Amino acid sequence: MDTVAQPLADVIVRLEQANIKYTVTITQPTRKAFQLEDTLYVIRQQLDADGIYNLMAAAKMGKEVF
Repeated sequence: MDTVAQPLADVIVRLEQANIKYTVTITQPTRKAFQLEDTLYVIRQQLDADGIYNLMAAAKMGKEVF
C-alpha cells in the first residue's frame, strides 16, 4: 500500500480498516521560520519484516514568518 504524499488521517483510516499495524513519527523543523499547516502528510514509509508500516509524517510549510 503506497501512503506517501497522502494525508496522515486518511492513511490511518485505511490501515485500520485493513487491520494493518503501523507506527507514526511526526517531524518538526528545527527552526520556526515557516508557519506550519494543521494537516499532516506522510513523507516516508517503511515496511518492517514483521509487516508493520513505519510512517514518517510532517506538516506542510506555509509562508515565512518574520
